This record gives sequence, structure tokens and C-alpha cells, in this order.
Amino acid sequence: MRTIVSSAALALCCATTVTVAADVAAGKAKVQQVCSECHDLSDWKGKSAPEMHDKIAGVVAGKTKHPKKLQLSDADIDNIAAYIASGAH
Repeated sequence: MRTIVSSAALALCCATTVTVAADVAAGKAKVQQVCSECHDLSDWKGKSAPEMHDKIAGVVAGKTKHPKKLQLSDADIDNIAAYIASGAH
């Protein structure tokens, strides 16, 4: 019985978890369009995708000081964070 309950719980967790892969190429395009005017990618060297996501989301939400108001979708933020963290620049 314990095995059945454990298996059911694991299946439920896996079934409700949605993993969406960020698009690194779209992130590169958005960085070139929005960020590269003022920032050099070396500004964020070694930063992880979660770190970059939090930083960018903070700017978009107005919680992190930034000279320009940014309007980015959640997907844009994910894509930019993935691109920067990938080191593919």
C-alpha cells in the first residue's frame, strides 16, 4: 500500500509540474534590442539564470533602480536570463 501511495504522489507531482525551456536565441535578440545600448554582457558574467531572472524582474516591477523603465513579458525575462547565463555571447 505504501508503494502505491508513494507512486501516486510522485505521479501527481510530475503531472502538475510544467517545465518551459527558455529560448536562448530569443533572449539574445531581446538583449540586442533592449539591453546592449547601455550594458555590456560582461556586466553579468558568471550570473546564473535564476539570479538574472530575479534582477530583471525587479527592474521590470520597479523594485530595482534602473535608468530606463523596462516593459518585458515573463517569457522575455526568462529568455534574457537564459541567454546571459548560457555564456553564448
